[in-house]
Amino acid sequence: MDESRVLLGRYALISHIARGGMADVWVGRDERLGRNVAVKILHGEYAASDAFVERFRREAQAAANLTHPGVVAVHDWGEDDGTYFMVMELVQGRNLRDVIRSEDSLLPRRVAEIGYEVAAALSAAHAQGLVHRDIKPANILLTPDGSVKVADFGIARAFDDTEHLTRTGAVIGTATYFSPEQAQGHVADARSDLYSLGVVLYEMLAGAPPFTGESPVAVAYQHVRQDPEPPSWRDPNVPAGLEAVVLKALEKHPDDRYQSAAEMADDLRRVLAGQVPLASPSNEAPTRVMTAVAASPFEEPYEPPRPQYEDAYEVYDEPPRMDRTTITIGILAAAALLGLGLILILKMVGGGGDPTGLTIPEVRGMTLTEARLALDEAGLTRVGEETVADLEIAAGLAAGTDPAAGTAAEEGAEVTLLVSGGPANVSVPRVIDMTLEDARAAIEAAGLVVGEIKHEASPTIPADTVIGQLPAAGDLVLSGATVDLTVSAGADALIVPEVVGKTESDALFTLAGAGFQPSQIVIERRPSADVLEGFVIETEPAAGEAVALGGIITVVVSEGAVPSVVPLVVGEDPTVAQATLEEFGFEVVFGEEMELAWNDPLSGKVADQDPDAGDTLEFGAQVTLRVGRAATTAVIPSVTGDSESTARSELEAVGLVFDKGADTLLAPGDPSIGKVVSQNPAATTTHPVGTTVTVSIGIEGALVPNLFTGGAAPCAAAVTEATAQSQIAAANLVMATGTAVDEYAYSSDPGLDSHACEGRAVEQTPPPGTILEKGSTVTVVFDIVRAPSDVDVYGLPVDGPAEPNARGEFPVFTWTQATTDDGLCHDASGLYDGTIRKIDPLPDQVIPLVAGKYEIRYWLAVNDPTKAACPAFGP
Repeated sequence: MDESRVLLGRYALISHIARGGMADVWVGRDERLGRNVAVKILHGEYAASDAFVERFRREAQAAANLTHPGVVAVHDWGEDDGTYFMVMELVQGRNLRDVIRSEDSLLPRRVAEIGYEVAAALSAAHAQGLVHRDIKPANILLTPDGSVKVADFGIARAFDDTEHLTRTGAVIGTATYFSPEQAQGHVADARSDLYSLGVVLYEMLAGAPPFTGESPVAVAYQHVRQDPEPPSWRDPNVPAGLEAVVLKALEKHPDDRYQSAAEMADDLRRVLAGQVPLASPSNEAPTRVMTAVAASPFEEPYEPPRPQYEDAYEVYDEPPRMDRTTITIGILAAAALLGLGLILILKMVGGGGDPTGLTIPEVRGMTLTEARLALDEAGLTRVGEETVADLEIAAGLAAGTDPAAGTAAEEGAEVTLLVSGGPANVSVPRVIDMTLEDARAAIEAAGLVVGEIKHEASPTIPADTVIGQLPAAGDLVLSGATVDLTVSAGADALIVPEVVGKTESDALFTLAGAGFQPSQIVIERRPSADVLEGFVIETEPAAGEAVALGGIITVVVSEGAVPSVVPLVVGEDPTVAQATLEEFGFEVVFGEEMELAWNDPLSGKVADQDPDAGDTLEFGAQVTLRVGRAATTAVIPSVTGDSESTARSELEAVGLVFDKGADTLLAPGDPSIGKVVSQNPAATTTHPVGTTVTVSIGIEGALVPNLFTGGAAPCAAAVTEATAQSQIAAANLVMATGTAVDEYAYSSDPGLDSHACEGRAVEQTPPPGTILEKGSTVTVVFDIVRAPSDVDVYGLPVDGPAEPNARGEFPVFTWTQATTDDGLCHDASGLYDGTIRKIDPLPDQVIPLVAGKYEIRYWLAVNDPTKAACPAFGP
């Protein structure tokens, strides 16, 4: 579908909230009725099948006719430009899958309540001929008021191809929650839904489904061939009656299960009422009223035989059962496995498998950093790390995952990373028959830790003597492993009677009758939304446990649903914060994560709570927590114009790396000297935290002066070599001279007379206005300076009021009278007396700059034969 479309028929799409293998879910608005709804839009590959569309239409209509408070109502279905959609009731709350992920296992009473409501909803659906076929935690919704709703009636049924429309043998559903008949590709009826519900109840009680494996085929095979472990093997607090209901639902053959959802709902109602369910193997046990608290009231009045103390924690495998049909069963099992594999392959190829297509990657042997990255990149949620013994993998490396590698998983599924602790090389010492003090010392001396300590009454073993241990003596474990102990409370031990659900006065009377003295009883009062004020919530130790003579028992008495002050949990680990608030009787909801600064210490901690700490709320009120997450990107701030230190501080404050690049030369007096003049990357762009920002700082340079006007008239604007030297030095530069050129060659033509320009700058490199580093060289080319030609200078007076004269005509020269012959030369003609008649250097010769001047020595003409003769006049 083109998501730029905002309307499907009369329904406006508001926001996308979920993506699945068959459909996407949107929050929509019914424009006609003015209500918010959930719009499930089927993926295009299903719309391409006419058979599927026909089935979808029929099942959507049937589901729309199903009205029950425990079923998510289907309001409408339709088609818009080839896009098929179903409109359903919009339910606020969480699905059961998310609840199990966050809480692991649920209290037995809550499990029974959820199971009862789902069974009741299924009963109503089955009565109308609707079979769900995909009962799983993700399709069970829990609303904020605690009610339960079953979702996706119609879609799962529409996708089933067991009838003639598109019969392909594909398996529908999720492997974890398959019924055996679904796993084998057979027709699934209403009793298949009850099997799947049994799997869900099992998972809520035990924290894990009854069957897991490395592939859907392995899981499905177990559904067909293996019996589940009773959930009480995983959690001994599971009540016997509730366990019987679950195991009844998990019978392999449909005829051995409950024959209707109504039967199963009735049995769950009996469990909730404290009665023995019909599924119980001993349903003649006396009826007992069950209170509304904890798990212990579910327990049937039955205590299994106590094993010998040395073997108190050992579990033995049940010996294999064989009969005369063993060979036949083996052949059938092999055939079933082969068929099951083919069915699941068809399902996966056909797109009907796990919608995400995720499998848990193999991380065994990786470093922990590599393993964590692999799980994160696979879209899985790491819920912890557990150290395990491993003979092959070195300590500190990844030993695998739980669930195992290759197991199919949904995106976001929870995975525990197993860390190798190396070989299990510590032998558990035998501490049975030791005193508790000696046992503790022996366990700690072996590098182990004392775990849970339970007391049991013993008529023969002295008090404070160890009578059981787990692990057993001689077992190899990792260093630092825990050892649980059972300790004798002695012959005079007191056994805690059942007082949960009694009034405080009745509880005290019962305890006194059991031998407890007032000094042994500690009353603790606690708010409770479930137990009436003045009634006992729980005891520590629990009923049936032993208390040594003189020991203490704590009786927790309900204060009722009293208001409580919200504690401050900002800065706490989320799990700790949740536990703290729940201890105060509040319901905890986690909102969206709060983005923090890259280095904020609240990252990974509770960063915000609503209501605030100190507010008084009713017991059971909701408190929303938001976990902080450090920013991974930063908006580059503008540091142009800042000093170097300020720029560094601003960049590092947002998690960026400061780098000083090449300096930028500026003209003397520029206001940006000493400040940032450029940065890369540019300001306001977004980059990952840790990105390097390179800045350039302005520094004072030297400005090349203008030494010439390009050689054009008036050339007097071009400076002489001496002036150029002075100006360049003043600019903190060094002058070098290039090869002189005859740019301003002298001409006798008065209009082109350019002797005044001789010796001045003709070229300079770099050009004027260039900014250089101080001390850089400026190369200047000057005009060649030549002595005047004889026709231009002979016959001129040196100076005086008469014009022209030599100094006036040739100001570039320094005129000095020669010392030889007194600066006179003999001219018999008398025509040039007193004027210049001879020069050195000779006319038209190049004159070098010496001591900053171009000097010409001259001789004046006189009629004196004693002087050297003046040179001939003219060329």
